[in-house]
Amino acid sequence: MNLQNDTENTGENAGGKLRRRGMAQYLLIGYVVLATALGGLLGWLVIKNAHWAELQDVLLSTNMTLVAAAWALITIAAYLRGVRWKLLLNNESTGATRLFLIEQTGAALDTLSPVRVLDEVVQVGILALRDKLRLGTILATIALQRAFEFTTTVLVLGAGALLLPQLREFLPWIGVGLFFGLVALIALFAAGPLLGRVKILSNVQIVAQFASAILLLRREKRRALAAFLLSLTQAGLLGAAGWMVILATDLQVSLPAMIVITMAITFFSSTVPGLPMSIGTFEFAAVSILSLWGVGHEDAIAFSIMLHAVLFLSPILFAIVFLPREGLLSIRELRALNRRTRARMSAASGSSEAV
Repeated sequence: MNLQNDTENTGENAGGKLRRRGMAQYLLIGYVVLATALGGLLGWLVIKNAHWAELQDVLLSTNMTLVAAAWALITIAAYLRGVRWKLLLNNESTGATRLFLIEQTGAALDTLSPVRVLDEVVQVGILALRDKLRLGTILATIALQRAFEFTTTVLVLGAGALLLPQLREFLPWIGVGLFFGLVALIALFAAGPLLGRVKILSNVQIVAQFASAILLLRREKRRALAAFLLSLTQAGLLGAAGWMVILATDLQVSLPAMIVITMAITFFSSTVPGLPMSIGTFEFAAVSILSLWGVGHEDAIAFSIMLHAVLFLSPILFAIVFLPREGLLSIRELRALNRRTRARMSAASGSSEAV
């Protein structure tokens, strides 16, 4: 009788897993369809009334020296992300340059995928399986970086809404975003260490590691503050790169305004579902925001194309160099890394080993 009940329970569990997997696949397909349709629609809205001859003239007259300078600034900003990650990881052996390359590779794979989840999977997989870093520490520092970046973005947009007349009507919405950003940051620092004190969770290895990493940063406030200041510096460099591109297309918008505009464009294109590489959503955001400054349609499209290329091609180039060095030369190998990473995370979530 017991054997029969065990068999029935096993069958029910297997059936439940299959149903959940089928539901997840349907949701994934639905998301891809929605993102493709939305990205295509926004892209079509950008180009439907474009004058192609005028757009071609603007693109051909672009100052490529200034575009190259913008690319250099964006590369420096990206390297600062590696420095910030190293700062948050504290005494781990992985260097800032390697973290920079890992982060850029994850960003490249994420932008090329219709579903934006590959960056964390690849980053966690390489650091946990190859660099032997603790999973909880990796996840805690990734969460902190996301919180710092979101808060920085909302702070910049909030300052822009206060100081720039063109954005003043958006101040209430930005205020809501700032509130949630600060709440997320405070919650991460306040609740993170408490997870390790919950009896049920205290024996789970990944939870204990996550809690200890957050607790370390709470104790070392200067380290956390330095990481946040690096986020602000990165935002300034991205804005300066946008300003270089606007000058390259012979347009006149102030540097402070371009910092806000560039952050708004990148935030919109990374948040709203769309085509791979944010094609369509990026251009729509750029053209819509620049119209508030009276920039012509074709000029705004030319600017968006140049800035889009500078921002998105850089991580792809670094990924092309980095992936072969890691032995990840095919989609099959990336999928294998994905499976091993998820298996490692599942094992750590159920582990009761000492940290």
